[in-house]
Amino acid sequence: MTQIRSKPEPIWSVTASLTTISTTILTLHPIAQIHGYDYKFYQALHKDGYYDTWILPSTLLTLLSNHTYTHVVTMDADVSITHPEIPLEWLFNRWGISKHTSIAMPWDVKEIGGPGEVKSVDGKGVQVLNTGLVVVQDLPYTTEMLEAWRDCPEEKRWPGCARWKQEWSHEQRAFSEFVRYEFNPDDDNIVTIPCDDAMSYPGMAAQYAGRIATDCNGTFFRHHTLNKEMAKGSVATSVMQLLYGMMQDAIRENKDDIWVAEKEGDAGLAKAD
Repeated sequence: MTQIRSKPEPIWSVTASLTTISTTILTLHPIAQIHGYDYKFYQALHKDGYYDTWILPSTLLTLLSNHTYTHVVTMDADVSITHPEIPLEWLFNRWGISKHTSIAMPWDVKEIGGPGEVKSVDGKGVQVLNTGLVVVQDLPYTTEMLEAWRDCPEEKRWPGCARWKQEWSHEQRAFSEFVRYEFNPDDDNIVTIPCDDAMSYPGMAAQYAGRIATDCNGTFFRHHTLNKEMAKGSVATSVMQLLYGMMQDAIRENKDDIWVAEKEGDAGLAKAD
């Protein structure tokens, strides 16, 4: 929920009280209104025995269950929108999200653990997908996929999945270890979004040299996985970019009332010889 000021200081300067959740609401709600989307801040209940991010597949199922939306997009609180003026439909087309696509999420950055160890790959050595940004489409196959993902730790379908109930990276790792290999028969049921489009931020690879091995820049969505306090600055830039564009449009629409161009002979303007 948004932080409410109890003191007269400007809210944006109160770093301690403005959480990543607050910044997410402050940017997503107005952007959704501008593009004609619905925005929901979904506060799910804790699931006993599971790490809290495991609420994702069941939450997506709930949001799709009444068939109100053709698509649902979820973002982590440490994700900011780089170009708020771009509609989601344009990005769906860019990423190849088709009428058959059930889910889309970005390739994760390559993260090095120790000598010879890559932390961001699954048991087959394939780069994992990151659940910081998820797009789902209301299809019967999507429901089947999400139910299998939700129930993965019960190990009725996939032995070995229970370890990810609490072990990092939880539901994200379970999806990459198991779900993606069984639910992509048409090659576009699961769409992978380029890492550079929706992961990391400019300079992250240099900032964490030796740990982050891919130079993804968050062209459309910046994900501050290792530096979450940067989300506030990214949101400020995003919101100001949006407001600046709106102010430019307002000036253009009211140009005749705002713009006064003097002509020779007008009072106060010297005439040329």
